[in-house]
Amino acid sequence: MELDNTSTKSSVLIVDDNPRNLQVLGGFLKEKGLLVEFAIDGHSALEWFNKRRFDLILLDIMMPGMNGFEVCRKIKENPVTCDIPVIFITAVSDTDSIVKGFNIGAVDYITKPFIQDELLVRIKTQLEAVRSKQLILEYLSNIEEKNKNINSSIDYARYIQNAVIQTSETSSKYLPDYFIIDHPKDILSGDYYWINNIDGQVIFAVMDCTGHGVPGALMSILGTTFLNDIICHKKILQPDKILECLREKLIHSLGQKQNSVVVKDGMEGSVVNFDQSTSTLTFAGSLNPMVHIRNNEMTLLKADRFPIGFYDKEAKFSLNTIKINKDDMVYLYSDGYIDQFGGPDSKKIKSKGFRELLLTYHELPLMAQKTKLEEYLNLWRGNLEQTDDILVVGIRF
Repeated sequence: MELDNTSTKSSVLIVDDNPRNLQVLGGFLKEKGLLVEFAIDGHSALEWFNKRRFDLILLDIMMPGMNGFEVCRKIKENPVTCDIPVIFITAVSDTDSIVKGFNIGAVDYITKPFIQDELLVRIKTQLEAVRSKQLILEYLSNIEEKNKNINSSIDYARYIQNAVIQTSETSSKYLPDYFIIDHPKDILSGDYYWINNIDGQVIFAVMDCTGHGVPGALMSILGTTFLNDIICHKKILQPDKILECLREKLIHSLGQKQNSVVVKDGMEGSVVNFDQSTSTLTFAGSLNPMVHIRNNEMTLLKADRFPIGFYDKEAKFSLNTIKINKDDMVYLYSDGYIDQFGGPDSKKIKSKGFRELLLTYHELPLMAQKTKLEEYLNLWRGNLEQTDDILVVGIRF
């Protein structure tokens, strides 16, 4: 039985005060393909660890000066050597000694005279365990390094995503007061917002892309780029027309045709336009509605029930118009807050519960509203995992 047929031979330290035992056992193991070193007492054995690393230690118990139990204890107390497997090979065969040997860290206990084939099997088992552990540690180290690189890339991607999204806020001093709650499920988000003032017309958009993480983030950057072109360059400012153009661009860019839809991903969301000269707000939405609160009365402006992207029926987005008074509150949001599981029964917050929160907090200063909504969300979620990307925008006129 060849004990080591790998390119790197395993090394064994034999510790025994009987030279004859060292000669016989050492010669036997060398014939089986192992690298063998010898120590005639405990102190000599411990000195070896300052010189090299061993894969296995075969240790006698009855030795002068320092017995095998003491040697084993010192090996296991040393962080450098504690993981080296120790097999006792000894003439001491009473139960108390065997139990003591295992209790101080030995992996096996063989009594003399030993049977060669049995010894080989036991040594082979321990050496294979050592190799397996080394491989696992190497794999874990590689995985850790890859994860570190991936996380570093994702962190930088989030930085880029935020930079792309926040470029729309170039005229923030001409915008109404607002707050944003933006909590990705992962580092990257499939939810995004777009805000700008175009010739006295304030555009707010809140979008929820299919998926989250990297796929969602790619879609969000695509959507932000499209909104920049639609609103800033083409000067399309009416919310329903913005959604129509965004849908056309997505369908074209993703190759979404009636008979050959390769990528079915899309978006849902809502867009508002506030004309500062007339105090008129127009709204259009895909699946996600808008909440308007005035004098403690809430109005829900419903969204159309089809996505921004491929849809197997012809449909046009609806346009809603309302007059805005001073101190009115408007809320745009994705479905992440609503769909978060939690509470005493691990249920969703749901639309009704979310709107009740908005009505409760709407008179508070904007940052206080944001804090209250985040505190409630964290309390509701508890130890449960975040369900989806979360995006809420509150606007006070």
